[in-house]
Amino acid sequence: MDTKRISGFQWAMTIFVFYVLAYALPLVLKDFQGQVPFKRFVFDLSTLAPFIAAIICLIVFRNKRAQLASLKFTISFKVIERIILALILPLVICIICMFAFNTYADSFIILQSKNLSVSVTSILIGHLLMAFFVEFGFRSYLQNVVETKTNTLFASILIGILYALWNVNTTYTLEFTLYNLLYHFAFSMIIGELIRGTKGRTIYIAVAFHALMSFGLVFFFSEELGDVFSMKVIALSTALVGAVFILLSLLIRAAFYFFTKDSLEEVEPNNPLDYPKDEEDEDVAVSETAQTEETTPVTEDTEPEHSTDDSESIKDDEPAQTKDTDEPK
Repeated sequence: MDTKRISGFQWAMTIFVFYVLAYALPLVLKDFQGQVPFKRFVFDLSTLAPFIAAIICLIVFRNKRAQLASLKFTISFKVIERIILALILPLVICIICMFAFNTYADSFIILQSKNLSVSVTSILIGHLLMAFFVEFGFRSYLQNVVETKTNTLFASILIGILYALWNVNTTYTLEFTLYNLLYHFAFSMIIGELIRGTKGRTIYIAVAFHALMSFGLVFFFSEELGDVFSMKVIALSTALVGAVFILLSLLIRAAFYFFTKDSLEEVEPNNPLDYPKDEEDEDVAVSETAQTEETTPVTEDTEPEHSTDDSESIKDDEPAQTKDTDEPK
């Protein structure tokens, strides 16, 4: 990614404007929630805020191509691999949560479709749409902008903090709020690791993980009702899976480096252990190469490149000289 296309001032202003809009717009959108024919657990209008904030930033700020560099809809083998992981990890988290509930609470909540006022298909479509709007803003747009000035790991941490603060629920107790923060931070870190190195093909992976996680929480747990134990189990399970997943990813990349003796950048172009190259470094390398070529002596087998040009210039000068000598006559 071209780190020079977005200036430092625009980089900071983009993050600031995006987050202010994403944080303020839900206050306006919630007033229209009652006017739509959907309940909040089917489609929450506040999830439109990151999408709208990203669109506004795209209109206001320059270098639109650089801002949208992480929104590619093509498919590659790595994308398919990460989508499979994005579908497996929520299942692992859900299994750990159910095991914890059976061990420490003797049961967990399974919401049957007959207890709902809408169909399961409607809920699934609604959660897919909500996941798309949120991940378009935070992952495909904001994380891409942050990564233009920092590496993927630190960008994921920053986005995780911003996402957790944006999504935090302060309605219930302080303990519930802290576990809610932990859950959303771990949630965001997992997505950040899933989309690492996908060369802009982030939206499929992020939406798959986000939608499946939120869809499972609707049917299995009661954290939305303020149950501290449910929120605690979900947060700790997600944090545990996220920590193991990120640690394994780091170990795999370290093993590649150890056995191949190649730089991590060669193993992974957008790795979280190295900062993106700056254009000035490339200019220095080019200038050093040019200086080396200038100081290299010309061998006997090679002739100077300007010899042909000199002969042509001499031929061009001959008619001019004869013309000058003929004029006095």
